[in-house]
Amino acid sequence: MSSVSPTDAAATRERRRTMNQITDTFREMSVVMTVLNLRAGEQVGLRDVEMKALDVLMRDGAMSAKALGQRLGMHPATMTGILDKLEKSGWVVRERSPEDRRVVLIQPVRERVGEVVRLFAGMNGTAIELLDRYDTEQLETILGFMNTMVDMAKQASKQWGE
Repeated sequence: MSSVSPTDAAATRERRRTMNQITDTFREMSVVMTVLNLRAGEQVGLRDVEMKALDVLMRDGAMSAKALGQRLGMHPATMTGILDKLEKSGWVVRERSPEDRRVVLIQPVRERVGEVVRLFAGMNGTAIELLDRYDTEQLETILGFMNTMVDMAKQASKQWGE
């Protein structure tokens, strides 16, 4: 005879079902966000990887081509080609570091990046409205979960190489 009550077993099944729905939703969100990024890139003439490079630069600020390539998991030669295109089309500039003139930093061009920011303005506004439904404690839980998922994805990515 089982020591688990039918109520406990039902709660366990419901918990597993909900957990599976969450992981399935993350997978769907990944697909939807990829399509969104592709379509946004089409609006401004950029490929997905170029949009990702700009996103990193917009969030984290100027950095070396090597650092950006590492963040994106790209070979330095590939990164150079991407940056050449972004520079030629006015999305980024290469500038010497004020701290170490030997280092060249990639800087997003604020005016051009504004074009991308405007593309996502509606969705970002809607996201803020959604987040406003939650209290601070709930937001901290969501943030903690998302940060843990990001860390897990980074670790999984490292298993396949740097």
